[in-house]
Amino acid sequence: MLAVALCGCFKTKDELTVNADGSGSVRIETRVLVPAGMLGALGFGRGMGGEDTPPIYPPLSEDEAKRFFPPKHFTVTANEEAADDGSSLVISATFKDVNALLASPYAKAHGLSFTITNGALSFKALLGIEAAARLAEMKDGDMGPLGAQMPGLDELQKKKDEMRAEFRVTLPSAAVSATAGGTRDSKTVTWIADRSKQTNAAEFARQAGMVLEASCPVDGLKFSPRGPPRLSMLSFADAPAGVITSGGALDTNKISAAAKFVPCALRVTRTLDLSGEGGAGQNQAQLVGTVTLPRELAPQKWDPVKIDEVVDANGTSLKLPQDNDEFGGARFSGRHPGGVIDVEAEDGEEKEKEDAIHRHLVTLTFQPPDWKVKDIARIKGSISLQYFSGSQMVKVSNAIPANWIREMKNERDFNFEPVGQSISDPKLAELGLALKLTMGVSQGPFTSLIFDTSGTRATMTDAQIYDAQGRPWPTFFMRQGFGGEDSMMVMVAGKPKPPLSLALVASGAGASVTVPILVEKVSVGTR
Repeated sequence: MLAVALCGCFKTKDELTVNADGSGSVRIETRVLVPAGMLGALGFGRGMGGEDTPPIYPPLSEDEAKRFFPPKHFTVTANEEAADDGSSLVISATFKDVNALLASPYAKAHGLSFTITNGALSFKALLGIEAAARLAEMKDGDMGPLGAQMPGLDELQKKKDEMRAEFRVTLPSAAVSATAGGTRDSKTVTWIADRSKQTNAAEFARQAGMVLEASCPVDGLKFSPRGPPRLSMLSFADAPAGVITSGGALDTNKISAAAKFVPCALRVTRTLDLSGEGGAGQNQAQLVGTVTLPRELAPQKWDPVKIDEVVDANGTSLKLPQDNDEFGGARFSGRHPGGVIDVEAEDGEEKEKEDAIHRHLVTLTFQPPDWKVKDIARIKGSISLQYFSGSQMVKVSNAIPANWIREMKNERDFNFEPVGQSISDPKLAELGLALKLTMGVSQGPFTSLIFDTSGTRATMTDAQIYDAQGRPWPTFFMRQGFGGEDSMMVMVAGKPKPPLSLALVASGAGASVTVPILVEKVSVGTR
């Protein structure tokens, strides 16, 4: 859970080296200040992130580290050591292209950027721990009913005053400038934020969110840095708007050849009412399977499953009546629970192959055959994969007023608005993006916002929240919230003063690939 992961019970040292040819390395050494067993009980470790959650800085496991440094562009090694009083993790990642670094989740966590201006290479970044500093100050009861389910949370809180972060960058040539607090030593500049040396929590949070800047001459430089805009570094007024990328050609034939439907199980539920009160549940059958394809070919959006035909061995149609309507009835399409199917593999090569596969959970619901019929002759359908082309930055000033955010004090306050509050903006309409806020709650150190984009030609792929003064707050974007496939959750560390402004990255529909679903001669029960 994000609150636990960012509780502040760590000391981390992050060293970035960039060479003149654009190659370089990252070394992150993190010491967790609580027993490893406690972290395991609270959900840390293998698979804790999931595809739809942002990687959490600093990474506290080898698997989380690999999410920061995609294997396609980085060579990553990790060494974990556990002890009774804590654990340590040392991550080393090397890269050949600084632009691959700038496109990585690691760079986003730090707001990292390089620019060339007036003969100098300018470096900007964040320590990456502002969210942790803010969340570490949560008080007893802030997590409400969720806190009661995590008995180890109090122990984590006892270590918050020991939080420490050190960031060190080594530039291609001698550093000629650095922001206040940075210590220069030839090519290297170092910044440190130490909670033990601060008596004021708010001041430490400010220090944890400071912008780190340094520069060096471009003499001998052999790379041209390119990177996305860093909204976490800019005020709302200074955030750019307009086209970010124009999109590129997509090989739909390659996707069609790679994507496969794999049936996993057939579930048949029949009920018999013996009470005479008519209280029996509904009879139904469900085919459960996954659509698999290489992770790099995974779409940005999955359409609902379409059922074309379900016929039993006698030729009787088993399609539900609502399967003929516009919405396709009761069928489910979603990511596998946890985002990634957890496969324990002894062989490292096999595990690497497994991690390279994306799996999307699909459930098709229809009527069960008659009791006497033991086979389903054919189940036929399809699912469309939507790929979005290009992206634009859209800014919506005062998008979320104060009365759209409810303070959550107990479970009754946790509620969706079935219709949602529409966020209107001419640019959103132009892109074909109908955006609704279906839930806004503040709870303890969090503000959580859930958006819906169902039935639109575009989707939201990233977001940044700003307070009433236009200041950016630590924002975590998750592709899927509680509302389903077209739902996005945005979590903010802290309680920014509303009305909240929103900068979002939107992408429009570019291509669609349809994956056929066909299963024949399925046995129902025993013969």
